[in-house]
Amino acid sequence: MFKKEKNFICIGAVHVDYIFKLKKHYFRNRTNPVNIKKYLGGVGYNVAEKLASLRNNTTLISFNLKKDQKNLKNKYLNFKFINKKIFRRSYTSIVNFNDEMIIGMADMECYEKKIVIPNFKVNKHSILIFDLNFSKNNIKSLLLKYYGTNYICVCGTSAHKIYKIKNLLSKI
Repeated sequence: MFKKEKNFICIGAVHVDYIFKLKKHYFRNRTNPVNIKKYLGGVGYNVAEKLASLRNNTTLISFNLKKDQKNLKNKYLNFKFINKKIFRRSYTSIVNFNDEMIIGMADMECYEKKIVIPNFKVNKHSILIFDLNFSKNNIKSLLLKYYGTNYICVCGTSAHKIYKIKNLLSKI
């Protein structure tokens, strides 16, 4: 475990997660009763929130949130938004009554756009944690910029996104 005086900087996704839980066995081609839960999620947010809950100095760098979602900040989690525009993005999963996923659906194309990520202050020897939701070029440029004097971690996010760091493994 890292000492609490370390700075954690999470760079990645933050968006709304919707979980549709079936009340009983589902039937195709008809309406099925569900309970719906809504959470603030995203790999970047989930990692940052856990680190902050342990009272670590943690910053999350991601897209801007709607005003009603910004109140979820805590005093140990600092949000840095890389844009003013609010992009539509969400994750939805359907789980059966035993909480086993049937299907997950992601509306997250905005993360793949080529965006200019403004410079942000990184203290030397910070721990940077990337998820793989941003574009390959954005991940590469940030990783190359900060890897020399900082500890770099990557959350694989999904098997379909791991290709983004294939040629950068020596820097991680």
